[in-house]
Amino acid sequence: MMPFAPSLIIRDLNQSDGQAASELINRQLANAAYSAAMDEGELNEQLFSPQPSTLLPVRWQQRAVLGAWRAGSLAGLLDVAAGQDHDNQDLPDYKPIGLVRFAVLPQRQELVDEVAYALWDAAEAFWRRNRVVEVKAFHISTGYPSFQAGAGILPGDWSEHVRLLTNRGFTFTDRYYCMQCPLGTPLEEVVPQGGLSLAFRGAIAERRYQVFYRRTELIAEARLVQRRVAEGDALVPIGYLAHWEVEERWRNQRVGRWLLRRILNDAAQQGLAQVVLHLKLNASAAMNLLAQHGFIEENYRGYTFGRHLEA
Repeated sequence: MMPFAPSLIIRDLNQSDGQAASELINRQLANAAYSAAMDEGELNEQLFSPQPSTLLPVRWQQRAVLGAWRAGSLAGLLDVAAGQDHDNQDLPDYKPIGLVRFAVLPQRQELVDEVAYALWDAAEAFWRRNRVVEVKAFHISTGYPSFQAGAGILPGDWSEHVRLLTNRGFTFTDRYYCMQCPLGTPLEEVVPQGGLSLAFRGAIAERRYQVFYRRTELIAEARLVQRRVAEGDALVPIGYLAHWEVEERWRNQRVGRWLLRRILNDAAQQGLAQVVLHLKLNASAAMNLLAQHGFIEENYRGYTFGRHLEA
């Protein structure tokens, strides 16, 4: 008798599939820096809620978690959506873009291509039903909170993911560095000039900083989010610098330096081990300032991809 391979079935996952999905996703999260396993509550909220929480605002319209099943076992999954990511908030609802949040491939190498291409075919059918023309994969605003402290970008060392995306017509749109700063001795905070004031918003776990000139003009802001990430067998508290920006006409006046030092000092007082951020490739001025304050570039690259769907 000739041997045969069990057929591959692609279908939407639901909460009854949570255990199988958890095993796949948490296995993949273990291979990403500044990540941690998701418990049942977070998994249900991120995978099966129509409006999951994210590091940056996202407008979800439709979502699907596609699973590839073989012989009753979940071999791979693809978390996709239609809506607007953080960079496309001004688009009208009738022009959604396609989003790829996460992908898990089979551990068995001989299954990778078959499972991945079947999942991508199902994803494209989902996007076409939702009138999607442009697709973004692994945008920084759409990740799970437990994935790279909330950033959704694709780690460059996930080479099979990169290969399969490029084979499906995706191209690189953004490249990120990962910078981290171990916390220790307090830094001197010098107010750059008179008339500046610093205000705080939110709880300590998600602190927003705002710098005003003469108490009315907002000239700089930042946001530090606390996360617990896996380090060996332990969970370590870190700060993730999700936003840090100075208005253009106030740059090169040491405002960003003052704001950064306040953030680092606050993070150290709160008992965080380090502060981490992802920085776009072309942000050379920010990288120089970060390096002056003890930030080190990790041996890491992250990527966002884009694709136009053919009619």
